[in-house]
Amino acid sequence: MKNSRYGLLCFALGLLTGLVMVFAIFDAQSFVRDKVDPYFFGAMGESLARGDGFSKYGTLLSRRAPLYPLMIGGLYSLVGANIRVVQLVQCLLLAATCWLVYDIGRRLFTPRTGLVAGIICAFHPMMLRYVPDLHLETLLIGLFTLAVWATVRLHETPTPMNGVIAGVAAGLASLTKAVVFPYPMAFAAVWFLTRLRNGKSLPWVPVTCMFVALGLTIVPWTIRNYRATNGKFVLISSGFSDAFLRGYVFSELDYALLRRPPYTDAENACNAWFRAIARNAGTEWQRDDYETEQVLKEAAKAKLRAEPMEFVRKFTVGLFTFWYQMTSRINSIITGGLGLIVLVLAAIGYRSGAAAGSPVWLCILPALMLNLLLAALLALGRYSAPILPPLFILAAQGALVLGERAFGGHRHSTPVLNRRDLQPRTLPSTITK
Repeated sequence: MKNSRYGLLCFALGLLTGLVMVFAIFDAQSFVRDKVDPYFFGAMGESLARGDGFSKYGTLLSRRAPLYPLMIGGLYSLVGANIRVVQLVQCLLLAATCWLVYDIGRRLFTPRTGLVAGIICAFHPMMLRYVPDLHLETLLIGLFTLAVWATVRLHETPTPMNGVIAGVAAGLASLTKAVVFPYPMAFAAVWFLTRLRNGKSLPWVPVTCMFVALGLTIVPWTIRNYRATNGKFVLISSGFSDAFLRGYVFSELDYALLRRPPYTDAENACNAWFRAIARNAGTEWQRDDYETEQVLKEAAKAKLRAEPMEFVRKFTVGLFTFWYQMTSRINSIITGGLGLIVLVLAAIGYRSGAAAGSPVWLCILPALMLNLLLAALLALGRYSAPILPPLFILAAQGALVLGERAFGGHRHSTPVLNRRDLQPRTLPSTITK
């Protein structure tokens, strides 16, 4: 009963803070941009609701994945083009994310850890920033956290149905932003390695179900892309080469050190560079999404071959800009500072969980995968938002460990039964109560 109350509390807090941000804070603040539809997702939703489809936004949606505009289009077709409806749904998505964070924390540690993690999620500025306007981040955060939650359940109980749930969740997250797509592969690889190391059999059937469900979730959109491009294969969206090349510019020290604004000056520099690349190839940049992708792909290959150390520089800088590079210096300092606090607490929580035998790699893997992948592509501060919820769980455990050290003194540990292997594990006694 207590577990149920904790989960409902996290959900309610997430819903409350989201509503306060939407109805009281966002329009009154001047700290971040208050442009409602900066990437035209609302306009795309209106086009879908009118029955005009995606025709005005490029064959491959100009580097966008489809699920977020489809969600908006579905809402607008039901109630009309009303941004408040989207904002209310995003408040519910934040609330659901807080519950998922609680439940993962409960499964990997204790209900108290889950509760603290859910509270952090409800109040963290990066979670609240994207609720009031039409950024895809709130949907992406919710679906990626759902995918992590599903893989935790699959790891805990490796059944075919849990594999299907994990595959569908990862597929929906990938259709929101394609960079999520490698996560199920990374999860399966690490899971298999850990089981081999422990002399356990490999869960082939549930993992196969996960990959089949992942493929079936994505393949309708892949078929649509095949038809829209007259027989070209595009799994989810174009834009890989675009992001790869943009990373060279955004990682320049003037932008990485925020001496110049990256979201304006770096963006304009990239666009001018791409126009020149297209002209040299005898075409026009963004005239056709697929053609543009192929032209930029060749340019990316040439850049990588000619200047391999430039890629190393870009990748190294991207590992850090992933955590802080925002629209202004003050935003970046706050985002990076909060990220550093979360990482420090998460390191303490990771050590505590690993010592107790908990599979804490399930929270580390999403963060590590996206950080490395986006460092190789284009690493911006807002891209760290989806990996924060799993880290909140480790950070919550770290905060509880520090709290016990500061206020609880040195006590004997109490055994806690690990349902995954039916072996006792120990956590600090004040946390297990």
